[in-house]
Amino acid sequence: MNSMKNLRVNPDYTLNKVTISDSDVSVLVIDNFLFNSDAIMHFAHNIAYFNPMFSDNTLFPGMRDKMPAPYTRLLKAFFDNILLKEIKPDAVYQSSLNKSLLSLVTCPPTDLSANQKMPHVDSCNDDDYAFVHYLSGQALGGTSFYRYKPKNLIAFTQQHQAVVPEMLEKVTQSPEEHTSYITQSTSLFEQVLTIDAQPNRLIIYPANILHSANLVSNESYCGDINQGRLSISSFASITTK
Repeated sequence: MNSMKNLRVNPDYTLNKVTISDSDVSVLVIDNFLFNSDAIMHFAHNIAYFNPMFSDNTLFPGMRDKMPAPYTRLLKAFFDNILLKEIKPDAVYQSSLNKSLLSLVTCPPTDLSANQKMPHVDSCNDDDYAFVHYLSGQALGGTSFYRYKPKNLIAFTQQHQAVVPEMLEKVTQSPEEHTSYITQSTSLFEQVLTIDAQPNRLIIYPANILHSANLVSNESYCGDINQGRLSISSFASITTK
């Protein structure tokens, strides 16, 4: 078993930028991110202590545990040295990696609250970024991005904070359309991009764009670490130097 201390980026990773149509919003997709993810999987299966839903003060529909420091250091260095040039080519920035959470979906659709049946934003700040490192395959679901139709919004800034409770109210008023995890367009939300999951694929996107895990299979939320949807969610902020 490789030690977590030996984690390194795969020199043969590939990086693609995918732009949401009719917007200036892009998602970075890095395939074959880690040279070897055995240590990550060993941690997930043998060491991680998964805390119950909501214990991390987010709406994530499952259990989470913090990733060890070697992973967060590696991810921050990759973000700083490689990705920031792609995201913000015209200025010098510094970043802080706020948290990195090993995540296993466990909540069946019947137990979801209304705000878990709709897409969400992680922040209303232009300088916050979210990462998903998939450890499961395509069948368990990637990530979809949405436009809130009534306000024609994909990216939410501080001025749009009041729209978030409005969305929740409208979802509550249309329960027949929002009965489960959202995996397609509804009268309120247009699915504008889907990035498929692949093992060892990392995606980075602005944390203020509307998105949701695309949980298309019953296995996606079975809660079994051997069969369920396992990923690492991380969050970073940037400031100008």
